[in-house]
Amino acid sequence: RIRATLAGCDLAMSRHATLRALTTLRASMTHAAASTSASMAQASALSAPLTSSSTRAHIAWAPARTFASGLTIDGGVTSAYEAVPESVVLVSDDRKPVIDPESGLDVARKAVYGVVQIRSHQFKVSPDDLILVDKIKGVDINDVVSLPRVLMLGNKDRTVIGRPTVPGAEVLALVEEQVRDGKKIIFKKKRRKNYRRSNGYRAQLTGLRVLEINGIEEA
Repeated sequence: RIRATLAGCDLAMSRHATLRALTTLRASMTHAAASTSASMAQASALSAPLTSSSTRAHIAWAPARTFASGLTIDGGVTSAYEAVPESVVLVSDDRKPVIDPESGLDVARKAVYGVVQIRSHQFKVSPDDLILVDKIKGVDINDVVSLPRVLMLGNKDRTVIGRPTVPGAEVLALVEEQVRDGKKIIFKKKRRKNYRRSNGYRAQLTGLRVLEINGIEEA
């Protein structure tokens, strides 16, 4: 048995163990040197100006760009805010319809439809439809909201698909009610552990009456 010093530690080991340790140490040092040289070569390649031969490699290395714009019907590119607008916008008072206190609001039904996105949910709507969405804060009864995130429009003759939204399209809706959904029972049980829990949950909802769909005419 011989005594060898590795990494500042005085170790007593056999000849075969010493040779094995030295081989492993040499291999790790070679791998570290190769990794360092590869990293320096990649950094110099990225800092150098792009040529026709290095364009493909640069595109492959570049990270995937997040969605930041939308495509218009004629092939143009819109900004991120116009491509994905706010899902609910409170309209001004001059655009509110006149509501009769006795007969209410009469909405004319049209043979058009639209697919709107409100937060993380999508709804297919037509004029005079009533939809229940997650509670919209900051609105009152009889307020009119605009739903500009229109993903699709259609009538009997044609269908317009947004990329991701249809430019210039919107759906106007009237806040008709603020309600709570029916109770849902959440029951948990672990067998043989004497564990049972029962809880109730009622979601807060906002009822929207669709007034009109702008962006497409009835066929």
